[in-house]
Amino acid sequence: MRPKTSPAGRRRARLPIAATLALLAAGLGAVPAPAARADAPETVWLCRPGQAGDPCGGRADAPVDCFYVYPTISAQLTDNADLTPGPEQRFIAQQQAAPFGAACNVWAPVYRQSTLRGLQNSPGPARSAALDIAYDSLEGAWQDYLAHHNNGRGVVLIGHSQGSTMLRALIRNRIDGQPAQRQLVAAIVPGSNVLVRRGALTGGDFDSVPGCTEPGQFGCVIAYSAFAETPPPGTRYGVVPTEAGTSGTRGRFVFGPDYEVLCTDPSALTGRSDRTLRSAVAGQEVRAYTASCATGDGPHVLMIGGGGPGTGAPAATALPTVPNPTWGLHLWDVNLAQPDLVDIVAAQTRAYLNNEE
Repeated sequence: MRPKTSPAGRRRARLPIAATLALLAAGLGAVPAPAARADAPETVWLCRPGQAGDPCGGRADAPVDCFYVYPTISAQLTDNADLTPGPEQRFIAQQQAAPFGAACNVWAPVYRQSTLRGLQNSPGPARSAALDIAYDSLEGAWQDYLAHHNNGRGVVLIGHSQGSTMLRALIRNRIDGQPAQRQLVAAIVPGSNVLVRRGALTGGDFDSVPGCTEPGQFGCVIAYSAFAETPPPGTRYGVVPTEAGTSGTRGRFVFGPDYEVLCTDPSALTGRSDRTLRSAVAGQEVRAYTASCATGDGPHVLMIGGGGPGTGAPAATALPTVPNPTWGLHLWDVNLAQPDLVDIVAAQTRAYLNNEE
């Protein structure tokens, strides 16, 4: 049985579209969430191998699949999005998921996510209810994918922010300790507080899916939230919730002092002696940033340093903390290590396939 669960005038990098949408959404009023449908709608695929105009590249010949769940991005004026993909979903899939097409066939369902507008209800009962609707939608798409499209291939789960929260719940409910775990190549879920028992790599959100600790390890989780400066009081990431339901009820996530937030340093999983991150900035790969996981009694986050003059990238402390410093470098979680993450997935895939032989 599971347990209970910076200064004025500082130069800033150009804001991604997600940041702009978040700022716009912050001033909007709440609209009641639509009622969940009793019947399960047919899955709408934002990305599907071989699909024309696929923002994830449409590759269909890789030996494993990636199942991508996008972050909070919908600009629809309701607490929950419908199943109509918009330009914002296509944009973020192209930015975050398409690079992984070098290693896998990318599947990405449209799901009834809690929208940007709904962020003003977070945390709280309205946001929790919206996340429950989002999860039910996402789980239905996962079940459809497994039953009709997977054909026994290994799967890499990729998310960010709300997408990572959805995948945490999915692993907890449908993968951890179940037959589908045998197909788990890896889960990459930055920007969400994956919990483990203190001093351990499992025993929190997941009983048997551990945090990744070494190059080539498969069947494990990569989770972190990036900050360039010490997280301020009230930080959203790196700290354990003190009560249930802050991320919706469907995951029945653990909480309380027996747990800590998992932090996985992507630079430690590359197998390179050079621990500088390979990052994607303005469409270009740069090697400008360093990373290390903060431990101890404070927030467990991925501290980012470096960048600035002569590196081809803004200083880490000049990257935007949107909508405020309690979010850290949330909008950059994926970009800061994206080329490294693609290589890590390729190495994990090789290890997974060798194990299957």
